[in-house]
Amino acid sequence: MGIRAGSASRRAAAAAFTLAAAVATAATSTAASTAATGPHPGAAVVLQVSRGGQHATRDYWTRSRMASATALPAPQALRAGPAGAPPGAPSPVKFSGVPTVGALFFTTGTQAHFCTASVVNSRTANLVLTAAHCVYGSGPASNIEFVPGYHHGKQPYGAWPVQRITVARGWQKSHDPDLDFAFLAVSPPAGTTRPIQSVTGGLWLGIDQGYAHPIEVIGYNNTQDTPIGCATHSFEFRPTQMKFFCRAFWDGTSGGPWIVNYNSHSGSGTVIGVIGGYEQGGDFPWASFSVYFGQPTLRLFLRAEQG
Repeated sequence: MGIRAGSASRRAAAAAFTLAAAVATAATSTAASTAATGPHPGAAVVLQVSRGGQHATRDYWTRSRMASATALPAPQALRAGPAGAPPGAPSPVKFSGVPTVGALFFTTGTQAHFCTASVVNSRTANLVLTAAHCVYGSGPASNIEFVPGYHHGKQPYGAWPVQRITVARGWQKSHDPDLDFAFLAVSPPAGTTRPIQSVTGGLWLGIDQGYAHPIEVIGYNNTQDTPIGCATHSFEFRPTQMKFFCRAFWDGTSGGPWIVNYNSHSGSGTVIGVIGGYEQGGDFPWASFSVYFGQPTLRLFLRAEQG
């Protein structure tokens, strides 16, 4: 398991794994096969993408389509705010990216969009973390492909089609903002067999790490095809949500990881949140939110590891 847990979660991790392993699976076949486990809101909904669907995704995402994709629109337009950013709010810096974070491309209907996602350490070595609202709206997104380190149209580590989506039932049913996270299993690019974690490295998943941390947040804005990074601080918004201030985090940064102990060369560290949650990440470009990663996040991660 690629987990770094607070003291309470260390005791719960083994029990949570046993619980997740014992959950029954029910499957149906549509464009993707769906498995829902358990009746509670935090239980997993697993959507499998067929091999044919993965091949179609590879064919769909040409470089020109990636370049013309737009950020997933926020549920309401981002506003400058009545007083603008608070004093001292930092500004992001454009850079060429790190291997553990990338652009997540997908389609909803006829529209091509992108969010941000990151590789998380796991036993299966093939898991990517993003916001649930990026991959499941009124239904699952299609043609989902992750491009780690994407910048200026370059794909330094290849393009990885998604083979499986895992979201919480409470997100699928009611878009519960406290369950706005998703784990995606990705397949290697054509002609290769190495799992993504062995190519890019990964972030540790931080569970019950507390609210207040110096963090680095990385995302892909809707105004450029290079990532931005911001050194800032997280703090509690409410018991189930966290918040940070940084200017100019627009649509497209959804799913961007909040990283503690960040290594700017390798992109390693521990991810304690992703942009999403309250107002699907916030309605001001200088204030962003995340679900607090606790037991629901741990349970979903363990279910995603099972495949």
